[in-house]
Amino acid sequence: MAGRGFMQWAANCRTVRLDVGLATSEIIVLGQTLCTDLSSFSPTEAEAFYIVVGDSGRELTLDLSKTAPVSLASITPEGTVTFHTVVGHEGDITVSTKNESSDNGGVTKMVAYISVATHSSTIDDKEVNFLFVDKTGDTIGVATLRMTAFYLSLDVDCDRDGVVENNNPNKGSWQWGPDGHGAILLVNNDCDDYQLEMDPENKNSKIDGPFDLEDMSRMVLRVRGPESLPEDCVLRMWVRPDDKERLGIFNLSDIQKLRAGGVVLGDDIYNKHIIGPKAGHLETISYGLMMNGDKGETLFAVEGLKYPDRGFDGTLRIHLSLLKNVSVPVFEDTVMFRLAPWIMTPNTLEPLEAFTCRMKGSENLDFIHDLKLVAEAAGIKLNIVPPYENRGDRWMQDEIELGYSELPGKKPMPVVLDSPRDRGLQKFPKGKLLGQDFGYVTRYDQNEFVNSLDSFGNLEVSPPVKVNGRTYPMGRILLGSAFPTTKYGRRMMRVVRDFLYAQQVQPPVELFSDWLGVGHIDEFMSFVPAAGGKGFRLLLASPAACYQLLRKLNDDGHGDVMCFEGRTREGASAERSISDLLEDSNLKAENLQCQNDIDWNRDVMKRELGLDEGDIIDLPQLFQLESGEAGAYFPDMVNMIVLGKQLGIPKPFGPTIGGECAFEAKVRSQLEPLGLTCNFVNDWDSYHLMLGEVHCGSNTRRKPFKFKWWDMKF
Repeated sequence: MAGRGFMQWAANCRTVRLDVGLATSEIIVLGQTLCTDLSSFSPTEAEAFYIVVGDSGRELTLDLSKTAPVSLASITPEGTVTFHTVVGHEGDITVSTKNESSDNGGVTKMVAYISVATHSSTIDDKEVNFLFVDKTGDTIGVATLRMTAFYLSLDVDCDRDGVVENNNPNKGSWQWGPDGHGAILLVNNDCDDYQLEMDPENKNSKIDGPFDLEDMSRMVLRVRGPESLPEDCVLRMWVRPDDKERLGIFNLSDIQKLRAGGVVLGDDIYNKHIIGPKAGHLETISYGLMMNGDKGETLFAVEGLKYPDRGFDGTLRIHLSLLKNVSVPVFEDTVMFRLAPWIMTPNTLEPLEAFTCRMKGSENLDFIHDLKLVAEAAGIKLNIVPPYENRGDRWMQDEIELGYSELPGKKPMPVVLDSPRDRGLQKFPKGKLLGQDFGYVTRYDQNEFVNSLDSFGNLEVSPPVKVNGRTYPMGRILLGSAFPTTKYGRRMMRVVRDFLYAQQVQPPVELFSDWLGVGHIDEFMSFVPAAGGKGFRLLLASPAACYQLLRKLNDDGHGDVMCFEGRTREGASAERSISDLLEDSNLKAENLQCQNDIDWNRDVMKRELGLDEGDIIDLPQLFQLESGEAGAYFPDMVNMIVLGKQLGIPKPFGPTIGGECAFEAKVRSQLEPLGLTCNFVNDWDSYHLMLGEVHCGSNTRRKPFKFKWWDMKF
């Protein structure tokens, strides 16, 4: 019967063995082909054979004189293919025969290939008989193959439209890009727990109510066939041993049956993973469970438990095996999921809310007042964490990084990455941010020493960039480290770096920040949105620009004007004149060294982010060294909070010329033509003297990218 070529038959072929005088029962799945070597069991005196196909149990009363036999003598090295149409069962069972031999001659065999087009109604209801005849035409032997045919398909939302399609040919693979395919799994690390246990749901093995189910992807097993499997067959769903720690699978059809029987969805006895870290060994699932009534469908919910990480690329495969004799696989179907990555948001994305801490008494009330005005101008809420929650820790930026994860067809879920620094704000991210549709993740290695570079003031992300023809539509992560050639420098904890690299969609760039005492990249760089060009500017702290400005002011006759008027440092006046700063040779030498360090990073970012000098703005800034490590000499203006077009910039307390701070005037002249508003925040006493600034003491949650991460091209 015409239809498939030989290569299509052989591609999904399974060997069965028959014998004359015996009836052999086999299971077959639609789309499969069974093959048997007729030469291995044909009687010695046989001259030819007939193929009689029909319903099992039917007597072989056909008029063989009207059916053409296949001559065994016709076996030749060239081989032929003959198709035989089923008598009384046309279009269902197809048998083809082929002479097969090796390329260099040798034994030639007659092989039969059998397939079916429809599933069975009862066990062994499809039959193929091979009738061998001698030279007189008498039947000298019959070999019978009885088959039970099933339709089996494990299905997922491969085309990412929210619907689990039927047997998509791409369901077992993944392809990036807008024309790509592949199912996606969200790491279920928010907290929808109606019992308010306040722990991420990827830490338990139950469904925490209907909202929890919304964070899971659906998977369907579709089965057609008899009401039961043959006694020696089972269906088994399984994953690799490593992967059962990375996902959890719930049988929703089973849970729905239990609920119909009065079991509450949250009862731990029934509401458990069938596969997952707390589900025991691999689950064997019976056919009766799979049928789920007349539709023959079983619905599953799948949740992600771990993000991509070192040694794990984020792809997960779930297998369905039909096993004969308990352990011999006769059919396997596979689906693939990719876990949604954790994504950072750059300063160019619209802010949604900001965070800062209030310290005891009136210690930072001026700072909060000024920052609140910036937030109000941006039209967002400033969340103020009280002393009993921050426990004396004011460095909001250093404790957390606010990002998100996204599943097709679902609103992106904000996810806080908790740093390993774990100081006074340690309990804030899990205790106050984790909740319904707000996830939590952390990375920590107790065997590795925590240093200042593990704080997330040392973690930023660029806006979208294009570099040497390659587009990074979600930007690139930036993190500070020791100088590449330094053996003994401070670096961000390995487990955190591994996590960031493994997310793939924002490939990291490591900068040199160990030259700073605190060691955070936000001490010398920031990004701001800007109309035209690439849509942003990179701001760099610049001692060279500061000295250039001071020299001009001095040349204009303002050398005696005091900087940092009314400010103190370590109990003494911090005031210094412009000429005094210019004449301080030690300070100048220290800043030359700092400028060299910044310029090294400048070149790295130009190369790795595809920037040119027109994309960079140098803000005036001075540093000073203590024990060889640098810190800001006056409030570090690049360490700002960016809330849309509203900038909260550390107030520098520079020299007042013509009634205006010359440092502020310079920054305004550089940034306000870009459509930005400069708001200067007083942080001298409450942050600057403690080696931090506005950005260090605040944090921002932003709108996710409109671009979808799965549309990236690699």
